[in-house]
Amino acid sequence: MFSKNNHNLPPMKYFKGQEVKFDFNGETLQGIIEILDFGGWFEGDFHSYDVYVATTDTLYKHVHEADIYL
Repeated sequence: MFSKNNHNLPPMKYFKGQEVKFDFNGETLQGIIEILDFGGWFEGDFHSYDVYVATTDTLYKHVHEADIYL
């Protein structure tokens, strides 16, 4: 399922509902993936995710796939 704008991106590494970690402003946050954005949000050069962090009751949007880990 590739479109002309996705630069032949590979499949997404993570899935909805998966618990992940990422760094934000020097702090490691842990949350649940709520939204998957195939091809990212701007140029379509990477996948991004929206991650809900319960400890701060915040949805972090457009977290780059490369910045997420388990």
